[in-house]
Amino acid sequence: MADMRILLAFQDEQPGQALASGLLQAGYLPEPAGVGETVPKALEAREYAALILDLDTCDATAVLKAVRQDHDLPVIGLTARNSLEHRIESLDLGADDYLVRPFRMPELLARLRAVIRRKDGHSRSVIAHGDIELDMGARSVRQAGQWVRLTPREYQVLALLMARIGRIVGKDEIEAQVYGTADDVDSNTVEAVIYSIRKKLGRGLIDTIRGVGYVIAG
Repeated sequence: MADMRILLAFQDEQPGQALASGLLQAGYLPEPAGVGETVPKALEAREYAALILDLDTCDATAVLKAVRQDHDLPVIGLTARNSLEHRIESLDLGADDYLVRPFRMPELLARLRAVIRRKDGHSRSVIAHGDIELDMGARSVRQAGQWVRLTPREYQVLALLMARIGRIVGKDEIEAQVYGTADDVDSNTVEAVIYSIRKKLGRGLIDTIRGVGYVIAG
C-alpha cells in the first residue's frame, strides 16, 4: 500500500515550505525536492502518492516529461499563468490537474485527494517502523497494537521523521514545516517535542545528530 508521501518540486523554498506546512497539518507527509534532476532521482529512491510541481520554473516541462515517461504518478501543477494555452500544454504533457495561484489550501487538498483516489482507489495509509504504526488517514499512532495519545505537534514531528526513515531531518526544516512562519517558536521547541515523543514511544526511537538534526534509523 502506497503511503501518503507527497513530493514537492519547487525552485523557490518559501512557497514550498508554506505548502509543506499545510500538507503536514492535513495528514500528508511532504518531502521537498528542487526541480530538475532531483525529482526523477527522488522517485527512483522511494514511492510517493503524488507530485506537486511548480510549473513556472524553467525546467518544469522537462521534469513533467521525465516523470510521465517512467512513472505512473498523480501530478498536480501549480502556476501563476491562467492562459488556456498553458493549461492545455500542461495537461497534454501529463499533469493530472492544474491549479492557478493564488489558491486556497482546502481546494488543493480536495484536488489532491481526487487524483490519488483516481490512481489507487484509497486515501488511507499506514507507515510501520518496528512496533510503531502511524496511520495518516486517522492521524493516529499505535505501539505494539496499543493506541498512543500524541499532541498535534508531536504527531506532525513524528510523521515528518517517519516519512524519511534513515534520513536526517534538520531542526530548521522541522520548524519550517510544522510551525510554518510563526515568530513565537522558541529555540528549544523542537527539542521539547522530541523529548515528549521519546517519553511516550521510547528513547531509542529518534536519534539526535548533534548540530545537524534528528533521524529515525532504518
